[in-house]
Amino acid sequence: MKEKLFVLLIMICVTIMYPQTNKDKYEAINTYLSLIVKDTTKTIVVVKEKMSSNGALKLFSGGKLNDVPFSRVNGIEERLGGILEPLYDETDFQKMRKKYQDDTNEGKYELAKNANWSAKDFKLKNIYLEAFDTIMYKKGKELFDYKYHAQLIILSEPMYYKDKKHLVIAIAIGDTSPLGYFDDHVVVMKKINNRWQVIKIGEKYWVE
Repeated sequence: MKEKLFVLLIMICVTIMYPQTNKDKYEAINTYLSLIVKDTTKTIVVVKEKMSSNGALKLFSGGKLNDVPFSRVNGIEERLGGILEPLYDETDFQKMRKKYQDDTNEGKYELAKNANWSAKDFKLKNIYLEAFDTIMYKKGKELFDYKYHAQLIILSEPMYYKDKKHLVIAIAIGDTSPLGYFDDHVVVMKKINNRWQVIKIGEKYWVE
């Protein structure tokens, strides 16, 4: 009987803590969106599928998804991009990679197969969710029916870094122009005075 009560207590604690964790992480996303969306009266189209955790990890590390340290020249890492030293720490990156790397859920275009955003995750009023394939079809055919020229955004699920002291969010930004491209980068945020703030934007790295 005691064992059943203990298990039930654990389940209740997890149920309570999980929404609070998501709320904290999504607060960071909304804080960053408020910085990059300059005109909140216009439509913001968020790709329904989340960027895969693998795509986010590669943007952070400059393309690496293994436990092999970067080679060095004169003590300096040879890097292709992403978050650089000293914020990048190999031990902390490996902890994050092993926690979030998910090959089984990685779909095409660096999007997750089974992880989608909901409109309730965002505070901006003009968020419009649409599947990536639908967006690409409309871009090619110039069939967008949004009221205004729209900003397109792909977002990853935030990942904790350095023992939850930081949050890592990958983002790709484009627009509804048929010739437009997505600009991929990663940001690192830290809670300062009880508010998530951007402390670093990763060096440009093109995800293959």
